[in-house]
Amino acid sequence: MPSFGSLLPPPLDERRGIPLYYLKSEEEVRQDVYERYDELVARQTALHLADELNEGYPFQPLLDYVSAWWPADEHARVADIGCSVGRLIGEAARQQPGWDCYGIDFSYQMLRQAREYWLLGKTLSPNLLRFGYPLTALVGQQLSNLHFALADAKSLPFPDGSLDLLWNTFLIDRLADVPAAAAEWHRVLRPGGRLVIVSPLNFLQLAQWEQYHPPVKLLDHFLQTAWELLDLTDPLVLHEPMDARGNRIAWRTLAAVLVKP
Repeated sequence: MPSFGSLLPPPLDERRGIPLYYLKSEEEVRQDVYERYDELVARQTALHLADELNEGYPFQPLLDYVSAWWPADEHARVADIGCSVGRLIGEAARQQPGWDCYGIDFSYQMLRQAREYWLLGKTLSPNLLRFGYPLTALVGQQLSNLHFALADAKSLPFPDGSLDLLWNTFLIDRLADVPAAAAEWHRVLRPGGRLVIVSPLNFLQLAQWEQYHPPVKLLDHFLQTAWELLDLTDPLVLHEPMDARGNRIAWRTLAAVLVKP
């Protein structure tokens, strides 16, 4: 039986129960929209936790894809890098009580919501009235095998070869240094461990479009740096609801599974 949370070393600091493995500068806080706008955190909460508003989980195909690659081991160690408000890693912890689960994100406000919902069992009430949604109460859970932490995707707090599965969704196209992050994910996975990536590849910088578009350029980087490809699904279409009228964004994501030999 694993010792839950044992992979995390003492943090650099802590903020309201969230261990910090990266100390943001004032400029980094200013640049992170999720640290400034409660509305964005509320929208993520509604998207990932308010199933009753959406007649189900809008990103169920995403959860289905990731969970299809969960390890068979009843005592696996898994992590979600860029976990947002924790839906995917929360589902893993809930459905697999013997797993040691970790949700990592770079935004404290997202992690605060995740911790309150999945660990403390608090009831969340995101205010989405301006989008036509009624006020709703989202009753949280209390999972003992789940831990959240703030860290940089290219400098994770896990020991070498300690994870069986690592995934990230809607993250890789937001990273300034993809090769450094990929090398770090390779470090923390055990031999035979799997990496699941799902992203719309909606890059923010021209240089990244030039470097990684079309997607074969991104995949080539992984295949040339000690990874093997197990699966490629392109596109995996996800629909994000925007308001009570039914307006939505259609994300054409690329989904891939790689293994560390």
